[in-house]
Amino acid sequence: MKAHIHREPRCALLWRFDDTCPGYEGLARAARSCGVTLRTVGNGELGALVGDLCAGKPAPAFAPLIAVPERPALIVSGLSHQTGELGRFIDLVKDSGADLPLRAMVTPTSKEWTLSRLLLELNQEHDAVNKGSH
Repeated sequence: MKAHIHREPRCALLWRFDDTCPGYEGLARAARSCGVTLRTVGNGELGALVGDLCAGKPAPAFAPLIAVPERPALIVSGLSHQTGELGRFIDLVKDSGADLPLRAMVTPTSKEWTLSRLLLELNQEHDAVNKGSH
């Protein structure tokens, strides 16, 4: 009997970044070349679990009343660091000209978080890291 290995969906969630933004076409090319599905998420998805969004599930009918910073984010699922595919995708994203200051890989922990919680965490980390560079 073969073991069933659960693979995370190859997806990239885009917060505050869509096809009207500079660099989107390059990002879309990078996603196609790496077999990654792009999903734009907005305020209506803030209450959804990150793992559910990556799996293409609809967001719950409610959204939390929480202010999330507007800083664009790229949240990647299903690419392996060990095989180099994550690094290749990130390099292609950098080359695309897309301005995505927040970037994260979905982890077993963060896939159980709501989108709002992950975005708040990413923004706090970004602010802490960049505090001295302003």
